[in-house]
Amino acid sequence: MSAQAESIATSELKPVSTGVSAPISPDAARGGIYLAIRYGLGVLVGVGNMLVMTWWIGPHAYGLFVTAIAIVTVLASIARGGVDTYLVRCEAHPDSLMIGTATTLIALMSLGSTLLGAALAPLLIHWYGSREFVAPYLLLLSTIPITAMTALPMARLERALSFRPIAGIELSAQCAGLLVAAFLAWRHAGVWAPVMGQIAWQSFTLIAAAISASFGFRLSFNRQQARAMLSYGAGLTASMRTWQLRGLVNPLLVGRFAGAEAVAFVALAIRIAESLGTFRLAAGRIAIAALARLQARRDDFRKAVEQAAYLQVIILAPLLCGFALLGPLVLPRIAGARWLPSLAVYPFIALGVLVNSVYNLQASALFVIGKQWAVMHCYSIHVVILALSTFVLLPKLGIAAYGWAELLACAAYFVIHSGLAAEIEISYRKLMPWIVVSSACLFLTSASRSVMHLLKP
Repeated sequence: MSAQAESIATSELKPVSTGVSAPISPDAARGGIYLAIRYGLGVLVGVGNMLVMTWWIGPHAYGLFVTAIAIVTVLASIARGGVDTYLVRCEAHPDSLMIGTATTLIALMSLGSTLLGAALAPLLIHWYGSREFVAPYLLLLSTIPITAMTALPMARLERALSFRPIAGIELSAQCAGLLVAAFLAWRHAGVWAPVMGQIAWQSFTLIAAAISASFGFRLSFNRQQARAMLSYGAGLTASMRTWQLRGLVNPLLVGRFAGAEAVAFVALAIRIAESLGTFRLAAGRIAIAALARLQARRDDFRKAVEQAAYLQVIILAPLLCGFALLGPLVLPRIAGARWLPSLAVYPFIALGVLVNSVYNLQASALFVIGKQWAVMHCYSIHVVILALSTFVLLPKLGIAAYGWAELLACAAYFVIHSGLAAEIEISYRKLMPWIVVSSACLFLTSASRSVMHLLKP
């Protein structure tokens, strides 16, 4: 769900409008449509990229890339510091001094994050007992300033509700990255194929966003504005950054104790489940704006949260269960038989995605009513449970330990439920049958495969 966290990072605050009972504007509604289309097409491109990488470069090289990019992604998100969110949500229109101050802050934080990442390299070499990932990791660190600076023109577009060009830029950049990665993978470039694809993706996004927003990068500084940006952004994006730490559990713990190939198997299962659950991203990105209009009418607010959660579950459950049923037939043909170990951990991750779709919306509701620290506490507990459970179970259960840890970490969502229950009482009556049936489908399918394998002569 690290992708999910980024997708709502610019929507995690109350809209500045005071007309909370006003209907959603046509521009916002069209923006939601564009985002939904972008995520839908993005799934196809992402799956294509995943299949190219898994088939042509293999588990080991893919595992090295996942290890490097997971760490770089967290550092890149820190480099933004919530400054882009401040530009999107501040009441006054950003002037040239404010833009220049934001540019200076992100430039400094990008430099700091990049240097921090480089300084971590010796510790990571000691942790893994290997240098294989170092060269790709150091090259990927160069994307931190690119990714962070992209947030500035994107903030200008998002503030203007220009979701159509945003969707076009994001999708085009994703396609450009796929083409570069696919060509290099075809040329047997190994781990360098996804690395160069990532660099092409982020570079294309920065250039296209700057052109579309007519954004010029100018440095200036105002101490008062800088203080306001950092305090505003850091406090209200803390939960998103905490959630992203979960993305380090697979590369740091699974990679340390089970190797790069195990990281790749878990990463593929995560990628499949989250790709099928991409509908959550569009829902999370527009939920804040939609719920903010209803916060003064708590009964309507409650109904909106329940209905949105129900809609997500009935859409996601068949998709996630469908792959559980068809995975043994599909995966060997599209990725190769060597990737079959991913199916051992997929049911756990799929169920985690399904449960998260319910509490993702409740987290959005808590942001709207100003209880962001309840979300922060939940995500902190979630990451701790995930990491500790993986660490304890991995020597006994292999990569399935990560799956069990995902389910155990879902217990942290009780904090979100409790925080929202103090304001409105959410009913799960309509959701529970779907969750129970989906759980049975996911795990009985996996169990039946295991039995059939044991019965084979």
